[in-house]
Amino acid sequence: MLGLPRSGTTWLANWLTTDRTLCLHDPFAKQLPEHWEGGTKRLGISCTGAYLMPKWLEQFDCPVAIIERDADECDKCLKKLGLPSTNGIRGAFAKAKGKRWTFADLWNEDKAKEIWSHLLPGIPFDSARYRLLREMRIEPRDYGMDPVVVHELMERGWLQPE
Repeated sequence: MLGLPRSGTTWLANWLTTDRTLCLHDPFAKQLPEHWEGGTKRLGISCTGAYLMPKWLEQFDCPVAIIERDADECDKCLKKLGLPSTNGIRGAFAKAKGKRWTFADLWNEDKAKEIWSHLLPGIPFDSARYRLLREMRIEPRDYGMDPVVVHELMERGWLQPE
């Protein structure tokens, strides 16, 4: 799952975590992939920066869903939090490969079912849980990045700043 900051990725990570799956939100902010743990669950990510690492993404044969929200709307939300705009990452996001849905689609149950079946084939869609979560606003507590992780991502040649 990929999206610009403030496009529902935290909510998506919650929604896509089930008894059989674990969806990590912005996992690159704190750890390198070899430290991500899912136990016996199917592991996935909902990330606002993985598209900056196309070499890393290309290693995997897995479904990718992209949530598109107007970048200016994302920037308005980011500004309220004192965070930088999306100007420096918009180009990389536009080039990301995957099936695309709009931010509004997240709140439409039929579209949500499409996203779910694209990402989690074989796992039944839980309408009651979706409707419950659809009414919630879910946000991260910490927006920071670990500079050691960022340095290592660049050393590995994964992080491709614009």
